[in-house]
Amino acid sequence: MAVLSLSYNHKRLESFPIGMGDTFMIGRQDANDIVIDNLAVSFHHAKVESIGDEFLLIDLHSENGSFVNDQRIKAHWLVDGDIITIGKHTLLFSNPKNRNLPDKMSPSIVETMQMDTEKFRELLNRNGLKKPPRAKTLPAPTSSLAFLSEGRKKLPLGEHPVRIGKAPTSDIVVNGFLVGKTAAVINRLEDGWYLSGVGGLARVKINGQVVKAAVKLNRLDVITLGRLKMQFLQVA
Repeated sequence: MAVLSLSYNHKRLESFPIGMGDTFMIGRQDANDIVIDNLAVSFHHAKVESIGDEFLLIDLHSENGSFVNDQRIKAHWLVDGDIITIGKHTLLFSNPKNRNLPDKMSPSIVETMQMDTEKFRELLNRNGLKKPPRAKTLPAPTSSLAFLSEGRKKLPLGEHPVRIGKAPTSDIVVNGFLVGKTAAVINRLEDGWYLSGVGGLARVKINGQVVKAAVKLNRLDVITLGRLKMQFLQVA
């Protein structure tokens, strides 16, 4: 079983076993599975989702970012030995099933454990990396969201994540007392678009089924959240 080990100032605080089908929310709010009580950490900062037999770390548009092994990420497939830095805390990801790293960690990885978010920002700026580099150029958008419940225009899906919730800064604003400020996020990965539930009592659904983990969207899937109803369109 995979394990996330939380540390602060070189001291291990707690370990969290994570199994197949699990989703772990990380953030400052008490409702998270892994609570990090630090002002540098957003209320809903990041999440780790089990997809098949792999684990995906997704940054939830946090203010100060999520880092894996020196690099700021939006989404990252975790491998054994990865060190996640959130604020001044670190999470060591251990998973014997995909252990493919050398016996000794390189000095750069060890140093990562001691670096907080501010130092990461300085490191990126010194190397001229104002924004994290893209590992691969993605093809032009071929998918969109069609709104079935309102008279909105279609929303093309591109490289940037789409936030859904009642926060005014959301890409798709959904009003409702039970809707979370960020209720769901659609992320683009190399093999398609994935919908993840984030927060709020109103749960996002695909074809009537509550989304409990990151789900890859298929052509003509119907997404609902509160009064919002939209359909995922994709060029065949």
